[in-house]
Amino acid sequence: MYNRIDAKRQDEAFESDSHAALMYLQSKANSETNFYCRFSTYEKDRLANIFWRDSHSLFEYQCFGDVLVFDSTYKTNAYAKPLVLFVGVNNHRATCVFGVVLLSNETMQSYRWVINTLMDSMGHKHPISILTDGDKAMRQALDEIFPNSQHRICG
Repeated sequence: MYNRIDAKRQDEAFESDSHAALMYLQSKANSETNFYCRFSTYEKDRLANIFWRDSHSLFEYQCFGDVLVFDSTYKTNAYAKPLVLFVGVNNHRATCVFGVVLLSNETMQSYRWVINTLMDSMGHKHPISILTDGDKAMRQALDEIFPNSQHRICG
């Protein structure tokens, strides 16, 4: 009985958090030109993946997006979902955040969705080199979408 009640409470919390996140991102889109946000859903209209980047990220990617670091956390957040950061380095050796994604899972399909979404948001500028952690599904999606980019594994 406790498990059923806890599961119901968790579902309600996730639904309200998802709604709050989407409302926040919508308000950012209304107030900032070139703000970009996309999401995908599961069956029953449940939030699956969510990607966002601001106008400054777009500018920095256009200038410094030749090298893309595709970094994924390992479900260390409250939702046990992978958080993916797309980052690079500018001409002052400072970190640039190009985009952020909260993924539902680490499958090739999810990675394909997020890479295509990133490219849509960045005017389809492909990076020359990509650094990743070596995840097999991530690598397959990258090789499929960026066949001419150099893929390197971070240690």
